[in-house]
Amino acid sequence: MSKLIQPNYLTGLISCALVSAFASTAVLAVTPSAKFAATWTEKPALAALAVIADSTVDKVVVDSKTGYTLATIKVPQDKELLVGVSAEIGLVTDTSVKGKNGGTATASADAEAYVTIFAVPKAGGTHAIAAPGQIILTKRVQALTGTLGGVIQSCTDANADGTTDIATECLVTDEQIKLLQGTTAAHHFNFVLPNLSQGDYDIKAIFTTGARAEVDICTSAAECSLFDAQGTVSASSTAGAVVNKTMLTVQQVRAAKGGVIDAEIIEP
Repeated sequence: MSKLIQPNYLTGLISCALVSAFASTAVLAVTPSAKFAATWTEKPALAALAVIADSTVDKVVVDSKTGYTLATIKVPQDKELLVGVSAEIGLVTDTSVKGKNGGTATASADAEAYVTIFAVPKAGGTHAIAAPGQIILTKRVQALTGTLGGVIQSCTDANADGTTDIATECLVTDEQIKLLQGTTAAHHFNFVLPNLSQGDYDIKAIFTTGARAEVDICTSAAECSLFDAQGTVSASSTAGAVVNKTMLTVQQVRAAKGGVIDAEIIEP
């Protein structure tokens, strides 16, 4: 059985081309001289969904959605911006395995939500990415593995030898195991944009949701130690992620000398 892989599918999704493609119309118009700006959303958006139903072969389905919200603020010389992002994220992961006679399979579901903050000059020019870069707001990886014997419905000693062979003399139906998790929670992270040049900026919070479903069917002893050639099995997987309410706040500040640094965690 192949090892469950959990790559970061969405890290490379945000690019300069994506930023330049966005329209410059602000969700919330703020006076250019404002010291503080904020915008929020109230409706669910960016629902990513990956579904695999009753697969008897190895299969992977991936889905992602990307969108943004923004606020506009004017930056004078020698100022920094503090940016706060809050988002209510809903995740659903649902996995099941169904089989009999020793069939083995793994169903896995991966759901996640990311955010990256950009400062885009309204007059044109190079955009800046807020430190510390792309942040995983929430992520869940769920894997369910089952080796199933089935449910014995009835047996008949067909050859009258006094014993019952389950494989040939019993009616066995599929056995099923299932795991479902659904959560909704609010998440927050702070960002900083240091040393911005003077001018008006659109502060864009770019959200990405991702969903990945995978089914891995055991078809040989090399894949799983409990392989049974008589076994039959199928598996299902569903992963979903959605962004509900969000809040983007931007505050104009002046950092203390040496107060904005890229540091490392120090172990005592």
